[in-house]
Amino acid sequence: MDIHASEKEQVEALKKWWKENGSSIITGLLLGAAILLGGKAWFSYRETQALSASNIYAQMMAAANSNDTEIARKQASDLIANYTGSAYAPLASLLLAKLAVQENELAAAQAQLQWALDHASSTEVKHTARMRLVRTMIEQQQFVPAAELLASVTDAGAYRYLYTELEGDLAMAQNKPQEAARAYKQALDNMPARAPNQAFLTAKYENVTGAVDHEQ
Repeated sequence: MDIHASEKEQVEALKKWWKENGSSIITGLLLGAAILLGGKAWFSYRETQALSASNIYAQMMAAANSNDTEIARKQASDLIANYTGSAYAPLASLLLAKLAVQENELAAAQAQLQWALDHASSTEVKHTARMRLVRTMIEQQQFVPAAELLASVTDAGAYRYLYTELEGDLAMAQNKPQEAARAYKQALDNMPARAPNQAFLTAKYENVTGAVDHEQ
């Protein structure tokens, strides 16, 4: 707009510009407001969902610690069905698997552990689900799937010695004491100092080496 134009000319020019561009400006402002409000509503919904999932998880754990398995199962099933994308759903699946093992329902436990493995975003939860799944497979003499699952691990990190111990358990279940002894020895060598299962793993290694020496 020419700054030397008369006031009347400036007003007419402004009217013309607004006629040509005003509707798009209003649309943009309305769209921006809708996006802003929609974003706030979405974040509010996510926060509400996260809080609800957290409360249900706390109730589930309280029930489990009190041996109220009926309530624990109900809360766990609620988390899995209605809060699938939350971090609590895989934990609920782990609990259901534990309860199933206690009742010797190994197939049900295996299904829950597979679900937890497939849906967990936490590395720790994934490793926990995978290792428990291997143990459940060994208990059901599903030796080939168990071996395949162990072989698929490429990111064991600090859990490597635990997976190696499982390789020993798998070998023992198949009556292969020499392979088991090698796996247990490797697990002990890679185990961090003061690991909570050190005494148990040492006992397994000594038992299997004793059996190997006796055979020889």
